[in-house]
Amino acid sequence: MLFNSYIFIFLFLPLCLAGYYMLVHFQKGVAARIWLTAFSWWFYGYFNSSYLMIMLCSILFNYAVFCGLGKLGGQEGKGRLRQRKLLFLLGIGCNLAVLFYFKYFDFFIENINTAFGKSLPLKGILLPLGISFFTFQQIGFLADAYRGELKKCSFSNYALFVSFFPQLIAGPIVNHQEMMPQFSRIGRKRADGEKITAGVFLFTLGMVKKVLVADTFGKSVDWGYRNIPSLSGVDAALVIVYYALQIYFDFSGYCDMARGLGWMLGLDIPVNFRSPYKATNIVEFWRRWHITLSRFFRKYVYIPLGGNRKGRAKMFCNMFLVFFLSGFWHGAGWTFIIWGVAQGVLYLITRAWQLRREEQRAVQTAEGQKEEAIASSKGKIRFVSVCGTAFTSLFFCGVCVFFRSDTVSQALEMLGRLMGGGLALPAEGITQNFNLDEFWYVMKLLRADRLPGSQMYLCALITAGTLFVVFAAPNADEMTARFRPAPWTAVFMALLLLWCVFSMAGVSSFLYFNF
Repeated sequence: MLFNSYIFIFLFLPLCLAGYYMLVHFQKGVAARIWLTAFSWWFYGYFNSSYLMIMLCSILFNYAVFCGLGKLGGQEGKGRLRQRKLLFLLGIGCNLAVLFYFKYFDFFIENINTAFGKSLPLKGILLPLGISFFTFQQIGFLADAYRGELKKCSFSNYALFVSFFPQLIAGPIVNHQEMMPQFSRIGRKRADGEKITAGVFLFTLGMVKKVLVADTFGKSVDWGYRNIPSLSGVDAALVIVYYALQIYFDFSGYCDMARGLGWMLGLDIPVNFRSPYKATNIVEFWRRWHITLSRFFRKYVYIPLGGNRKGRAKMFCNMFLVFFLSGFWHGAGWTFIIWGVAQGVLYLITRAWQLRREEQRAVQTAEGQKEEAIASSKGKIRFVSVCGTAFTSLFFCGVCVFFRSDTVSQALEMLGRLMGGGLALPAEGITQNFNLDEFWYVMKLLRADRLPGSQMYLCALITAGTLFVVFAAPNADEMTARFRPAPWTAVFMALLLLWCVFSMAGVSSFLYFNF
């Protein structure tokens, strides 16, 4: 089921909220959790009933491993410790094996066939939606339990933790410290009307981002990738930039909708997206984009490998491995690996430069040159920040060509059109998608449609407005912090939601559903 679908908005969500708050009103906390879990299973099983069976089996297996770890953890002796470690490794291994089978099996078979001239058959396995997210979430849960950070957890809480529908399909990847205490408090406090209203506001903002912005850019991107040989250099540049905007608003829209749904239920879901295109370098970028995925790799991969405790060379190797795994996590294909590796290389270069600058500042401070250095750099800070933001954003646009392309050759073809396609006015297949009926009607009333190049006016205005929002406007979190319920905001939200509903004729899934 999609957030941006009629069945979700007009049937699923009203029923879910009504039943949940009825149980909360009568302080039936356990029943309310079971209600949310049942609706989460309906939400997930709506796509494909076999998906639900896979997730349920995963939940049962991992909870059994958790219980086993708990029993062995209360007993002493080297034998018990060894058994506990083996059980933990078995749990992690089985989770990774399931993920490998569904997501990566055909990829490895294809590469074996290519490398060794074999003709092994592909299974054509259908990837269960969100399997990367709920698998990583359970791996983190088992790791925390093995470390002794988690002693007890009821099955009802665990099932809801894994399958909670707002963040089930595309994250964020939450941990037990964030959600379990909140689940335990369900039924102990009344509904917070102000928080519910703020949740509706945030959900509406997310839907606007997805339905009105991301999907509009996505139509032009899809047209561009279907017609790469005929693109001019200008067309290729627009398609590349538009995809970066599409994935930005698609993913941030999902994150806003997920958090908004959480607030409607009185629960806080962690921030997963914080204006990444405003970042001045790639290090800062990855502190803002998919925050919980970066946190997962840092806590469960980077730090266990030694982090920065074993020398700088080892630290850089660990960082590079994290980016390689991040690329591979996003998809089973060389395009995703190249996407991750390219960012990893720039990340290492940037981090090395930052460490060198920190060492130079330490020397300057020791020599009493701190005030002079700060004074001389004040005039450069703004310029350097702007240049850093521009470079980081353009770099991300470039590497996202691999992220969007089906094959490496298709990505190289798109980059080739960018460099050698020549100058020309944008193709009609790109600009016409921005001539939305509601805006084009206004242009006709103003008779602007008769002016030269009128087909490009809305494309230019929407693109400029979107870039302003990305780089200069407050983000959804900042807007929500300032939000105060009022009659005019209710009318404004209702109009936006109505606009989105009327624009959902061509419902499209979120990009991160594929990962």
